[in-house]
Amino acid sequence: MQKIKTGFLAICTFLLSIACAQAAVGGVYNILDYGAVSDTTRLSTRDIQQAVDACAAAGGGRVLVPAGNYLSGTVMLRSGVELHLAVGATLYASRNVADFKLHQQSSGATDKAETEMLIGATDATNIAVTGLGRLHCRAVREAYQRKPATDVPADSVTGREVANAVRYGVDYRTKYRRVPPSPCAIHFTGCTQVHISDIQVVESAFWSVHLRNCERVFVNGIYITSNPHNSVNSDGLDIDGCRHVMVSNCRIDTGDDALCLKTIRIDGEAYPCRYITITNCILTSSSAALKIGTESHADFEYITVSNCVIDRANRGLNMIVRDGGVVRNVLFSDLLIRTVRKETFWWGNGDPIWFTIQKRGDVPSAGGIEHVVLRNIIAHGLSGIRMEGFSERLKDIRLDGVQLFMEPEDAVDKRSCHGFLFHGVDGLRLEDCEVEWDREHPEPTWGKDFEFRQVVFKTAKPVPGYDEESKL
Repeated sequence: MQKIKTGFLAICTFLLSIACAQAAVGGVYNILDYGAVSDTTRLSTRDIQQAVDACAAAGGGRVLVPAGNYLSGTVMLRSGVELHLAVGATLYASRNVADFKLHQQSSGATDKAETEMLIGATDATNIAVTGLGRLHCRAVREAYQRKPATDVPADSVTGREVANAVRYGVDYRTKYRRVPPSPCAIHFTGCTQVHISDIQVVESAFWSVHLRNCERVFVNGIYITSNPHNSVNSDGLDIDGCRHVMVSNCRIDTGDDALCLKTIRIDGEAYPCRYITITNCILTSSSAALKIGTESHADFEYITVSNCVIDRANRGLNMIVRDGGVVRNVLFSDLLIRTVRKETFWWGNGDPIWFTIQKRGDVPSAGGIEHVVLRNIIAHGLSGIRMEGFSERLKDIRLDGVQLFMEPEDAVDKRSCHGFLFHGVDGLRLEDCEVEWDREHPEPTWGKDFEFRQVVFKTAKPVPGYDEESKL
């Protein structure tokens, strides 16, 4: 009997030691235990940061933000830390500029992409932001008058739209800008094994979620929203020079670009975007729903976008290449697109697809777009599908099963013309593509089904009757 009792006690002691070890390594650190309070008149930055630091020092685990409303400046995550926002929890960004400067001294952060962020991390591994709670950045914006048309170059990205607005007597000068502080909700740079899931991001003053030079990134089920009228620069999700990224099941509804791939140059260094999948998302934007560029200082390669819905965006799919990078090996498939016209100052003509290469500054080359496939796409738009190589020619572009429905514009300054417009393309191939016009409400500016300018085809005659006018 004594041997049995001794053995039992040994087993219990062993199991208890395992449990204690697990608690130490993967414990839960409640921010309330470190002094945070559910009170938006009292700053809880220091308390939340202490919980994060304690969690990291113990080997990692979960920092819990329980139900409540908390006010904070910048909080820096550490390796091994998951910030979990419980149901009913909202972390509000401070409206004091100084509350976003302190992290530069306390954390040693050197990244200059944004000096203001609510949740940040630099060179961290195994970090996460999860839960059904919210990050609310409380953005403030004000109206101002942009430059007059005489100061906007005709060959700029928006030059045509500005000139057209002047022609119709439409206000193109009223625009909006951010009022400091302008924190983004999440900014991670140089991080590996990043998980962002289920959270809501509301009214970010700058890019809502900015991931720069990160690897092995998983973004799933998040909801991002900002004011569709005035939220300039408040992109939804910006993937900047990242590798091995999976984005799925997200709903993004923002003023500026909803989901954007960039390769920004900071301190002379830019990183390529490679091996990226985007699927099962619904995107809305007053600018571009899904964009590659315009910051394009390094390449974009091996990218797939599938099974997504673009709803009421000013532009649907965009590639705007300007800074020397090359976009290659990209597949868009099984997409539903609906575009509409937004206020004049926003980029976009209600065009479902726009790819362009336009040189910016004194770079040796604008860059390139090559080896791109668009397959099984149904698009309803107030303008057409345009692919335009101004500075360089697009190469090896294939459209297969793209159906375009042209609808009348609900704006004074008419911009629509042709259904499909291709300009400066080598190796264009079209299969089973068609345009249907709203013949009950035709626009006087409407032109051809297909317009080709300086195009070299992969097949002799990709569209029956492509050399005919096909005007209404």
